[in-house]
Amino acid sequence: MSTSSLSTVLVGRQGIHEIERGGVGGLVGYELLFRQLPIDSLRDEHDHEAATAQVLSAVFGDFGVDDISGRLPLFVNAPRAYLVGDLPLPDVPERVVVEVLEHVGVDDEVLAGVERLRAQGYRIAADDWDGDPAREPLLPLCDVVKIDMSLLAPGRLLQVVERARAVVPTAQVLVERVESELDLELALAAGADLVQGFLLDRPRTVSTSTLTPSEVACVRLLAALAAEAEAEEVERLVASDPGLALRVLRTASSPAGVGRPVRSVLQAVVLLGPRILSAWVVLMVMGGSRRVPRENVVTMLARAGACAALEPGHRDIAYTAGLLSAVAEVLGADPADTLRSSGVDAAVAEAVLEGAGQVGSALRAVVAHERGAPQVVMSNGYTPFEVSLAYLGALKEAVRTSSALDG
Repeated sequence: MSTSSLSTVLVGRQGIHEIERGGVGGLVGYELLFRQLPIDSLRDEHDHEAATAQVLSAVFGDFGVDDISGRLPLFVNAPRAYLVGDLPLPDVPERVVVEVLEHVGVDDEVLAGVERLRAQGYRIAADDWDGDPAREPLLPLCDVVKIDMSLLAPGRLLQVVERARAVVPTAQVLVERVESELDLELALAAGADLVQGFLLDRPRTVSTSTLTPSEVACVRLLAALAAEAEAEEVERLVASDPGLALRVLRTASSPAGVGRPVRSVLQAVVLLGPRILSAWVVLMVMGGSRRVPRENVVTMLARAGACAALEPGHRDIAYTAGLLSAVAEVLGADPADTLRSSGVDAAVAEAVLEGAGQVGSALRAVVAHERGAPQVVMSNGYTPFEVSLAYLGALKEAVRTSSALDG
């Protein structure tokens, strides 16, 4: 187990189109695609579970769901554990269509789980249905039946579509792998409601650099949440790991959280609440990545801690501003992009980008101290001695925290 890790997150998406007047209409959604490894390298159910967790945590925690889909729903592959409640799905059912993967056995536990998800407001899709009678009990619970025409013998598409309509007349039929004009003609002739494939929209892969939370920090946080720890203790655990703090800020401000800007890590923790926060931490734990150098973790935590020490009256906001400023440097990212994606409010963004307010002055003084510029420290209203004292104390705590996170 290790501290936060620096990684490149890849997520793919492919558009889903509706049929209008016998032709292809507009986009009605996107399917999310796993892009970290070739899909055929997923060997077992645990690999599929981890792939779904990485996609979900990346879309809702790294990119932002609106940046990936606008306001359109996202079709998400769901292995068994997500259907029966062993692993969580984003608590935004209006944005997610749950695809029951073709290899998931349709038993009583799965059917009960799907019914529970429907009751929570999720739409359900049966993935890669090929007319198999063993999967038919699932279809009446589905809003969409997906049929992969590449898996069917020539001439069988119409038969499978008709069977789907006989079992669940109210569901939309989505024909996928439409890769040629002939494929499209066959899908239209079979009476598809929706179509997906290379002919209409080639999968687009988007990437970003991110700090992935450490497993140690996530496990400790889950333990604290299970023990119903106070919000301040939860905030301390979140703030101790830069990757975890960044994800929590992004999640809180996203549609999966409260859907509005937040001002600090503490506010994000309070707004999310233990249930939603626990669910997202579980998804974070499922992903793995490369380790970030320990000195970078220490630098991020020290800058954040020094800002908080210099502005005790605005401790939460100062810590958050210092942390995000340092995260942007470590990622080599435009600070404005980091601030925008983190979902913090205008006051924090202005402190980081413009040095606005007391928090902005404290941050500029701390950065000047790191760069050996005492004149800049003083121009921001602090003496080199008080900034040095605050930074040394924060550095000591950062080293201690980083060592603890090394496991």
